[in-house]
Amino acid sequence: MLQAAAALDLELSLLINSPVGTLPTFDQILHIIERNSLFKGVFSMMLFWGLWFGVQRNAEQTRTRLLATLVVSMLAVFVGRALAVTLPYRPRPIHDPELGFLLHTGLSHETLDGWSSMPSDHAVLYFALATGIFLAHRAVGAVALLHAIFIICLPRVYFGLHYSFDILVGAVIGVAMALALVPWLARQFQRFDVPAYAATHGGLFYPAVFFVTWQVAAMFGPVRDLLRELAAVLT
Repeated sequence: MLQAAAALDLELSLLINSPVGTLPTFDQILHIIERNSLFKGVFSMMLFWGLWFGVQRNAEQTRTRLLATLVVSMLAVFVGRALAVTLPYRPRPIHDPELGFLLHTGLSHETLDGWSSMPSDHAVLYFALATGIFLAHRAVGAVALLHAIFIICLPRVYFGLHYSFDILVGAVIGVAMALALVPWLARQFQRFDVPAYAATHGGLFYPAVFFVTWQVAAMFGPVRDLLRELAAVLT
């Protein structure tokens, strides 16, 4: 059973990767989109803020669900990373030349060497984020889900950075986290009347939430870099 699943995973991943090199300009553009945070986290946070300020009906419920989504997204970043570190190490497709994955010119067999492939922390984060936004507003959430699929996840399989099942497992984790936690957290925010606090203490509330959305957009890269540099200095 496990061997059949692994074979299907490899076959599907190779199928998605097979067009690499056919249209070099398309590959270059897609590689830019896959790497640049403007098309990834920044776009998602634009959906977040656009919905926050643009919602008219059920504004309080929508905003509490957005705040809950932001908290779950922070958890998703760390859950995805923790699982990748603690689960058995799985090399990424591009790390094994014998598998036959086609390499884009901007990548090599050493790209992300040492970083486990399972699960995709990108999939955990962006599917948690998209599901939470969907719970707050279906139309905007549908855009976020399409963004998670076609902009975040498929290019990572296309370029051999993940197997298809890495994405699937990460997506399931992210969706499950959002479905389990966003409604509950939203109720707690309503219970403590957080929207009223936001209205009366905007000078404190909005800079703090902006900081969090910036970090989520960057997958907490600046914070991780800071901690890594401090650890190097102090040890």
